[in-house]
Amino acid sequence: MVPSNVLQRTFKLKYRESVGTCFTIDIDGRQYLITAKHVLPGLANGDDVEIELKGKWHQMSIALVGACSDPIDIVVLALSRQISPTHPLPPDSTGIYFGQDIYFVGFPFGLSADIGEANADFPIPFIKKGILSSIVHDTTGACILYLDGNNNPGFSGGPVVYPLNNQLEQFRVASVVSGYRFDPQPVYINDQPTEAVARHNTGIVISYDIGHAIEIIRENPIGFALPTS
Repeated sequence: MVPSNVLQRTFKLKYRESVGTCFTIDIDGRQYLITAKHVLPGLANGDDVEIELKGKWHQMSIALVGACSDPIDIVVLALSRQISPTHPLPPDSTGIYFGQDIYFVGFPFGLSADIGEANADFPIPFIKKGILSSIVHDTTGACILYLDGNNNPGFSGGPVVYPLNNQLEQFRVASVVSGYRFDPQPVYINDQPTEAVARHNTGIVISYDIGHAIEIIRENPIGFALPTS
């Protein structure tokens, strides 16, 4: 079971014609919005993004906290207001282990559930389950968490979460969904191969460690200041 402290922090995001998932984290009393860079192509500081509320898109002004260098597919934004409850959800992957059950949360193909005021009229994301297959530190400095799971378009930018020590009351964010590894498969017409290929989903989900987002935040801590009482 994925608790409300994850679901109520996850939102459907639109920028121009691109639609994906984003989520909030709270660092040092400030709230930040996290998503994948490729969901926001060409984003500039001062641009607006759109968040779905009551079945409609609503513009929200943002400040660009920072974007990770390639290939790390993470961007951090600051909104002009608090968008989610401050339920505890530590951004920390250090307690995760190989083979552990994980969950990734988002809006595949734009799909969602609606429970009205119970979630402040924001849509409820889909939940998918997998396992942590591997953690790779590549030569660019990226920390990649590979998951065994079936990712779909729309999950990009969503959180990968796990229960610390398998305790449901101790969910944490480990990483940010980027995409999936595909295998090009030939396309046939009447048993004859063509030059076209289809991108077969291998079931290997690619995500980037949430620690990269924390580094960006530490360098530019301009998130929305949360009320102290």
